[in-house]
Amino acid sequence: MTGTTTSARNPSGGRSTPSRQRNRQPGNVGSPLATSITPTFREINFVDIAFGVLAPGDYQSQGRYFHFYQFEGRENQLIQIRLTGSADQRRSNNLSLDPYLLLLDPNNQVLLKRGTGSGVDNRGVRDAFIFVRLPAKGTYKIAVTSQNPSQKGRYSIALRNDRASYTLDQSNELTPEGLTLKQNRSPYNVSKFQGKKNQLVSIRVDSVFEQFSPYIVLLNSKGQIVASDSDKDGKYSALIDRARLPEDDTYYIVVISANAQERGTYRLTLF
Repeated sequence: MTGTTTSARNPSGGRSTPSRQRNRQPGNVGSPLATSITPTFREINFVDIAFGVLAPGDYQSQGRYFHFYQFEGRENQLIQIRLTGSADQRRSNNLSLDPYLLLLDPNNQVLLKRGTGSGVDNRGVRDAFIFVRLPAKGTYKIAVTSQNPSQKGRYSIALRNDRASYTLDQSNELTPEGLTLKQNRSPYNVSKFQGKKNQLVSIRVDSVFEQFSPYIVLLNSKGQIVASDSDKDGKYSALIDRARLPEDDTYYIVVISANAQERGTYRLTLF
């Protein structure tokens, strides 16, 4: 199966793409290194899990405490980072943390950012998860902080190689200069791939800088909906999980914002 991208037409035949409103918080955490103070960088590898406690006395930026980790990355390397907070609610020493992470490239530019969204397990623990293809060889830095300013608390962080095999892996952007819906001028993009009958496919879209809440629809060549975002993976991610294709066909993936006219950069993967 090969993947290509098309923007020549709306495969839904002019029908309205389904949309869903989600509560949205702006991703307003910028690069924490824009100060005259040089923080301490801890080495992190692809085997161990690192633990820490954000607390007064740590490096501060934008009203938040920060810890920093660094690792060596390769061009086109696929990695995963999971930052897990704490649900510690003790009155005497509350170390509950709603974590937030930023990945900085070798030039200290923010490559992507991710908060916890709706990622809460049955213990009330929140985690922030990203997976990314590294653009170049060099030293990358992970900035660990809190979703809310001045918050302190415990966390754990794990760095892993992403061993998934992606049929489609694209970075793109929703812009008002591209395709837009007639009824509300919301931008959307379309990608296509060749699928086989009974093939199981999963499709994921992540808003790289938390600029919008993505929504995805999978259509067949007749413009009929095969599957749509199952909303399992947080406010800034969309996921269609193991959809079964009904026949050999050309299939279209429509990416749009769940909230009208929002736009931004995203990563689309098909696996």
